Amino acid sequence: MTEDPKKSRSLIPLYIIIILYYAIVALQGGGDSVLSEPVSKESDFQVNLARGVNYQLRIEGPGGPEKIDVTIRNGSDVAFQNTFVLTDSKISYLPYHPEFTVKENGTYHVHVKPLNSGTIILEIKKS
Repeated sequence: MTEDPKKSRSLIPLYIIIILYYAIVALQGGGDSVLSEPVSKESDFQVNLARGVNYQLRIEGPGGPEKIDVTIRNGSDVAFQNTFVLTDSKISYLPYHPEFTVKENGTYHVHVKPLNSGTIILEIKKS
């Protein structure tokens, strides 16, 4: 029972595509992601953030909502708050000032509210 050589050769491009896909995902995802969640409706998340670390907010997903509110806070300490106007032509969106730091270590509350329909991926990464 030997495998047909033509059949095994036709699978080579598939293997290459799979390997490239995982390599790209590994490079983009990195170990520095603190939060990566799909958002299509008003949502709340909890993240552990550390003082002295710079963080960056990313919004990904073409065809998502045109406007989205994002607030990151720990009690009365607001680490980040902004309303973003997104464009459909971009796959990845960085706000004008996407970086933020926190005043103290702890669990922070992330509140995301899309102002119209669509789905995005909200990501917080160490920068």
